[in-house]
Amino acid sequence: MIYTLTTGIVFGAFLGYLNSAQQILEIQYALGEQFPLYFALLALAIGGASLLNAKLVMRYGMHWLSKRALLLFTLLSGVFWLVTYSTAGHPPLVLLMAYFMLAFLALGMLFGNLNALAMEPLGHIAGIGASVIGSLSTLIAIPLGTVIGQAYDNTVLPLISGFFLLGLVASTAIVSRR
Repeated sequence: MIYTLTTGIVFGAFLGYLNSAQQILEIQYALGEQFPLYFALLALAIGGASLLNAKLVMRYGMHWLSKRALLLFTLLSGVFWLVTYSTAGHPPLVLLMAYFMLAFLALGMLFGNLNALAMEPLGHIAGIGASVIGSLSTLIAIPLGTVIGQAYDNTVLPLISGFFLLGLVASTAIVSRR
């Protein structure tokens, strides 16, 4: 159950990004018609993470990769929160894109591994298990992502704060797992 909770928390952070991305990139950073290109570039980080994960999971395992990816996501978000705060919520675009690429690399590693870990004890009822896990994690993620998205204030501070806080909560959940 803890992995389902963690999946929902991590997915909630990503939904917060999806709720804010257009406002941040197209309007705040004045990318206008270039927004889809930047959005697609960031999506490549998640796709690349899936490919990288396929190679690394056989060597290190899902537990090890998930913990490291969650640690990377949380620490990176904490450090970038300081950068964001020091720039009044408007860090240079190149720094924001570099942060997002690394954060999405970690998220891409987390999505597949956390879902697989949540499914591990449900192999004998895989179909219904996948449905329940998907439903529960979505029920957790939607309110979290909505709160982050609605907190947008013409800065990236609410999004980065959401990433950091949800990373801390997810990390605490994983560490407290018995």
